[in-house]
Amino acid sequence: MWAVTPLLVASQSVGPCLVQASRSFSLGCCNMVRNFMPQPKIVDRWNEKRALFGVYDNIGILGDFKAHPKELIIGPSWLRGYKGNELQRCLRKKMMVGSRMFYEDRLKLEKRIRYLYKRFNRYGKHR
Repeated sequence: MWAVTPLLVASQSVGPCLVQASRSFSLGCCNMVRNFMPQPKIVDRWNEKRALFGVYDNIGILGDFKAHPKELIIGPSWLRGYKGNELQRCLRKKMMVGSRMFYEDRLKLEKRIRYLYKRFNRYGKHR
């Protein structure tokens, strides 16, 4: 690029017609400058998840350690304070509320358990 600049300066002294003829190429400086910075995300800092983060952290200090945060979770009884994969959750649901389920719902749950049992035996981590 620096070797082309003296040629362009010399051609300007000769005449304007030669300048246009000699600049049939691009120096590339205009096309190479692009802004690749992504636009900043608009984040709501006070949405419900962020506003209530850590709300139960001091339940023991303020409540004489009588209530466990697990007991304050609202949800189905077979999911409260439980961590496991889908097969384990389905088995736990069947064990806890299977006798009280509707007939079709229970059949769907048992079908899902059969499928997951086969899948985990074929493609599980132990393979």
